[in-house]
Amino acid sequence: MAINILPPLVANQIAAGEVVSRPASVVKELMENAIDAGATQITLNVQDAGRTLVEVIDNGSGMDEEDCKKSILAHATSKINTAEDLHNLTTMGFRGEALASIVSIAQVEIATKQENEQMGTLLVVEGGQIKSVSPTACKKGTAIKVKNIFFNVPARRNFLKSDSVETSHIVSNFLNVALAYNEIAFTLYLNGKPMYNLMRATQKKRIADVYGENFAQNLVSIEQELDVVKVKGYVSKIDLSRKTKQEQYFFVNRRFMKSAYFANAIEKAYQGLLPERSYPLFFVHLTVNPKDIDVNIHPTKTEIKFIEDKIIYSVLFSLTRQALGISNLSGRMDFEKKSINFPETRNSNVNFPKISYNKSYNPFSQNNELGFTQSRIENNTGFDMFTSEQSEPSDIKTSAINSGISATQSSPSIQQMVFLNKYIVSPLQETLLFVDIHKASTNIIFHRLCSNTGKIASQALLLPIEHRFAPMDCYILLENSHKLQKLGFEMSFLKDNTFSITAIPVGTNPENAVELVEDLIKHENLDIDNKGKREKLLLSMARKLAIKAGENLSQEEISTLLADLFALPSPETLPDGERVILKIDQNFLNKFL
Repeated sequence: MAINILPPLVANQIAAGEVVSRPASVVKELMENAIDAGATQITLNVQDAGRTLVEVIDNGSGMDEEDCKKSILAHATSKINTAEDLHNLTTMGFRGEALASIVSIAQVEIATKQENEQMGTLLVVEGGQIKSVSPTACKKGTAIKVKNIFFNVPARRNFLKSDSVETSHIVSNFLNVALAYNEIAFTLYLNGKPMYNLMRATQKKRIADVYGENFAQNLVSIEQELDVVKVKGYVSKIDLSRKTKQEQYFFVNRRFMKSAYFANAIEKAYQGLLPERSYPLFFVHLTVNPKDIDVNIHPTKTEIKFIEDKIIYSVLFSLTRQALGISNLSGRMDFEKKSINFPETRNSNVNFPKISYNKSYNPFSQNNELGFTQSRIENNTGFDMFTSEQSEPSDIKTSAINSGISATQSSPSIQQMVFLNKYIVSPLQETLLFVDIHKASTNIIFHRLCSNTGKIASQALLLPIEHRFAPMDCYILLENSHKLQKLGFEMSFLKDNTFSITAIPVGTNPENAVELVEDLIKHENLDIDNKGKREKLLLSMARKLAIKAGENLSQEEISTLLADLFALPSPETLPDGERVILKIDQNFLNKFL
């Protein structure tokens, strides 16, 4: 087979497949170019989620006509001349691929002017071909319009997601840059409406402008300067966490970076301090010698290799742990007090709890009936033992496949114990069942939600809940208000990104309403008409509404929970495959005893 040299346009379109995967990629490349041009004001205009227009306007140094025409050529760059320059990079873009890739798959207009010029240059390019070059009247700086992305490669256009998803990626890339360069003013317009108007500010003020004052108040600073790395930024207090890792930011020499390794260092510092499946938030800037990193390992340059990664890992863990210790102590102790006065107990009457039990009870006897008195016995073994004498049988039925429990079997007298405030331990015939309380409750609620094929029933709130959401969250809420209504939420927009929540799904604790809404809008497009995505979304809702591990339940509540669970078509597992019940029988024990 003969080897061919690809034409420049085809080569650029292939490069565009790596550099420009969606409109958000265009946003990233153009904003970084504006920063390298020395801009102090950058404006981003987006129409139709970037499909029809992405425009970036800056007040940077601008270009003359010759440089403007060169800028769209492959590997045209002002950043490097030799291979050695790659080891001393401090700018954002340097390969010279971005504009060449963009103009090869879109219709592009570039208007640019330098400070000492009377007239600027207007360059019109379509599909990599220059259509016209002409003088134009414009301000100092550069304005680039990218229109009809992928117009000449429709196959790639078909892979774009919904408007809300693509817009979310655009806003994410916008914030990746805006949070790294707080000394630059940024403005974002979506379909002509202002989304962000960020003035020059300190790092913490920029975070507050993006996520709100209350959010910023729950951050604590970390800072350390070593020969290997300089660390400066903010981590969240233990009172602030998220169910996703969306608000986790690393910047290396002011370039946004993804690093699961370094994120683990910070998350490890929160071990045992956050609720289950919750993650800390952080905004951490790392400054290192450019020679000690390699930013050229990924087309988007969001993955970076470090020579001293283990040292940086240890520094991040130690700084975070120290910051959390200081913030927790300062929030809980008064250091101005000279002494601590303990309450007097010497002459106090101490009432010890009385334990009532049946000495003849043998938990391993198959013939044993419930002989305990109506009492709850708490001991130090990790068990809470609920005992009762049931006058009527409690029917627990299951149709679980291969469960070993008869679908028509009625249990005349079932005794349950709560282990570690997390599991219900229940004997049934010759089997011992361990039931995860939270997962059992999740399974029950999920099936109840699924039974509502239309709108989920809602309950009106006596006192509406007002909450200020992040700007991007507001955009999603406004775009998907009708879908939230189907999920049982009634909300109205007030002002300044603030919504009033007037109704919530039946059974929802009002205290969890805001967290539930924030969790829902993280789901792509809130696609409740797609069966698979709807079930995934309802399962997420069910987890939020379910009984949490550690909650105290009465014997009646436990019996009801088990009865409702075993009435489900699939009580043993959640829809995503997570196990709800562990069955221990003689065969199980024989393997280990």
